[in-house]
Amino acid sequence: MRKFAGLSDIGRIRATNQDSWGAYPERSLFIVADGVACSTDGALAAALVVELLPTYVSRHLKPDDLDGGAAADLLGRAIVEYCDDFRAFAATDDRAAGANTTVVAVLVAGRRALVGHLGDSRAYLFREQNLQQITRDHSVIQDMIDAGEVSVEEAERHPARAILTRHVAMFPQALPDAAAVDLLPGDRILLSSDGLHGVIDDALLAQILDSHPEPADACQALIEAALQAGGPDNVTAVVVDIDEEAPADA
Repeated sequence: MRKFAGLSDIGRIRATNQDSWGAYPERSLFIVADGVACSTDGALAAALVVELLPTYVSRHLKPDDLDGGAAADLLGRAIVEYCDDFRAFAATDDRAAGANTTVVAVLVAGRRALVGHLGDSRAYLFREQNLQQITRDHSVIQDMIDAGEVSVEEAERHPARAILTRHVAMFPQALPDAAAVDLLPGDRILLSSDGLHGVIDDALLAQILDSHPEPADACQALIEAALQAGGPDNVTAVVVDIDEEAPADA
């Protein structure tokens, strides 16, 4: 059994927790979603994508597809189909009308991770004490950073820092990024909502992942660090260990 853990906390300021996370170890699928606070019911949108996306992934990605070159694209298609159905549902159900969320999903397939996402929830790869962000935020502020219009330091205080450019309810069709990442024995994957990586820098994230070998302890320490940094938002972390003795085609 692959070692993993997840944990979510309401934080110190929010009245409700609109983050959701899910782990489906039989499929090696892990998901984090962060409901958009300014939408009508971000918590509902986040909970639905975590609950229902695995069905779409199973529909698009059969076991024989996992090693293929098109596997990441198939994960992307699963996310697009879910988003299409979510928008159709929201158009007919008042509970979901105007609801929105981010999503980041990782499917571990042997020595590869298939990663798909919309929004600013992130996936990281932790390897040999080095932390690498493997998703790019879909946000106005990330576009501004990439264009050289603001520095990373300026972005932390910029009024546009919370505006998303892609999300589950985007119209007319969702545009997720999806990619395959090669893995090595001993690697760790971290999935996080912006309540974590928005207040803790990469150096501290790496330090915590390095100093807590058990995924549950790492998640607890990550949450505590975010709370100590003020806990201004809901905070969620999922840590997945890549088994050192697993065969390459597991």
